[in-house]
Amino acid sequence: MAERDSEKEIKRRTSHKAYLNLEDQELLKIIRKVMIENKAFTSIAYKKVKFIPFPTLKRRFKDIEVWQDLINYLHLNKEYQRATMKAKKEIITPSFIKNSVKENNEELLKMYKEFSEKIGAYNGASMAQLKRYGFKYSETVLLRRFGSWKNVKELCGYNFNLGTMYSKDEIITLLMNARKKYGRRLSQKEINKDQTLPVLETILKFFKTTKISEVWDELESGLEKTSTGGKSYSIEEIKDLLYKEYKLKGSPLTTTEIAAKTKIGKLPGKTTIYRHFKTQKIREIWKIVLEEREHNG
Repeated sequence: MAERDSEKEIKRRTSHKAYLNLEDQELLKIIRKVMIENKAFTSIAYKKVKFIPFPTLKRRFKDIEVWQDLINYLHLNKEYQRATMKAKKEIITPSFIKNSVKENNEELLKMYKEFSEKIGAYNGASMAQLKRYGFKYSETVLLRRFGSWKNVKELCGYNFNLGTMYSKDEIITLLMNARKKYGRRLSQKEINKDQTLPVLETILKFFKTTKISEVWDELESGLEKTSTGGKSYSIEEIKDLLYKEYKLKGSPLTTTEIAAKTKIGKLPGKTTIYRHFKTQKIREIWKIVLEEREHNG
C-alpha cells in the first residue's frame, strides 16, 4: 500500500513538471483553476493541495515574491479575503492607513505614476519595486484603497497582463534605454542585475531565441549609427577617427590606448568598434582601416 502511494506521489510530481513547460499565461490559468476547485486561496490551503509549490512559482515569475502577489495576478482578491476573514466580518482598514495616509485616491495614483517614471518602470512599478526603491507607502496601502493591483495599474493607464508585466514594445523600449545608458549592448549578467529590466528568460521568450546577441542584432538592425557616451558613430566615422589617432601616434593604438581615448571622448568604446567591424581582433580592424586609406591615397 505504501509503495502504491509512493508511485502516485512520483507521478504527481512528474505531471507538475510538465505544467512548467507551458507559457506563463496558460500556467497561471491552470493554477487559478486548481485554487478555485479546491478553495485553496491561502498559502496554507494551497500547500495542502500539493500542486506546483509556491517557491517554484516565485522562481518562475519575477514579480511574485509573496503570496499576495500571486493572488493579485490571478484576480482572486475577494476569494482570498473571504478565506482569511471570519464569516460576515467586515474588512477593517488598519488604523495606520487611516491615520498616516493623508493623500486621497487621485493623489496616491499620481504619486505611484511619478514614482514609476522616476525608476524607469514604464508599465508601472511592481509591488516588489515599491519596496526595493523606497516608495512612501507599502503596497498594502494601494491594495486597500483600490481593491487589487490590476485596478491600480489600469487606473494609472498601464497594462495589466496576466502572466507578465511587459509587452514586447515595452521590453524594446527598456532595452534601448539601457543600451543608451551603458553606451553599448548589455551582457546577460548585466541584464539580470539591472532591476529596471525584465529577467533574461522573459526577454528571450518574447524574441523567440535563446541568444541575447540575436536580440541585440534585431534591435540594432534598423540603426544606421551606434552611440557611445551620448555620441553617435557610423563605421566610416570610426575609421576616420582611428586613422586620425594612428597618424598622431605614428602607429596603431593598442586596446588599452583605445580605452584611454574613449574616456576623454576621442574614440567610441571598444565594444562599439568591434561590433561595427564584426571582429574582436584589433589587428584585423587596423588592417582594414590602413588598407582602405592606402588604397584611397
